[in-house]
Amino acid sequence: MHNSSKLLLALAAAGAIAGGASAFTATSTIDNAAVHVGSVAQSVSGANITNVAYSYTPESDTTTAISAKAEELLPTKAGVVRVSINGDPLETCTVSQTDADQDGIDDGATDFSDITCDIADTPGVTSVRFVVNG
Repeated sequence: MHNSSKLLLALAAAGAIAGGASAFTATSTIDNAAVHVGSVAQSVSGANITNVAYSYTPESDTTTAISAKAEELLPTKAGVVRVSINGDPLETCTVSQTDADQDGIDDGATDFSDITCDIADTPGVTSVRFVVNG
């Protein structure tokens, strides 16, 4: 009887853990239940892209801009970072640096680049691809 109680307790704990894990699945809190949004941190060869955020108009399901952070100091010249939405042609993004000691050297966590992509208004965004070349 003692072993069956332990087994029952273990099964109950496993069920609670499985139920708790399902609570963290992605869902949309936007008014339109058919719209799903998300975010990802992505390693691109030579850059670590994080904090991806979308400027979004829910009434038209239209994305108007995308911003992100690169953990590295990227060059600020035009064309270093470009983005493709839904497989469309690449659009140029703007890069601004935060260089804590302003020495032009990437010193780690205190130095990073903000990326801003003012894209053509795009309804129904299903994929975003960053290209970093610089």
